[in-house]
Amino acid sequence: MTFAEEMNARDKLREMRDLLTQWNACSNDIETALSGDDDDLWRFLTSNELWGGAGSVADQRLLDQPEQRKRLENLMIDLGEIQMAVGKVNVRTEMWTAAFKQWHKRK
Repeated sequence: MTFAEEMNARDKLREMRDLLTQWNACSNDIETALSGDDDDLWRFLTSNELWGGAGSVADQRLLDQPEQRKRLENLMIDLGEIQMAVGKVNVRTEMWTAAFKQWHKRK
């Protein structure tokens, strides 16, 4: 992984944190990932908390805020693409990324 790819992932995660914080939907795990080392960052980026099923960021954050949810989904797409490019993914990263892209095509 290049330094630029890692910084881009951090930047996207910071944007996500800022968005979620505005709507009181941020978790401490995001802040831990951002303030920690590379291992902490990638542990979160490949976690079920981010990409999992029920209760995850991908599945349930900001559902009651449609415009903000769309922004979140775009950030998830960006993160997913970065992660797939470097081969550091959760088992659901590709599925969620593809789903978000498909949903955005329909809207």
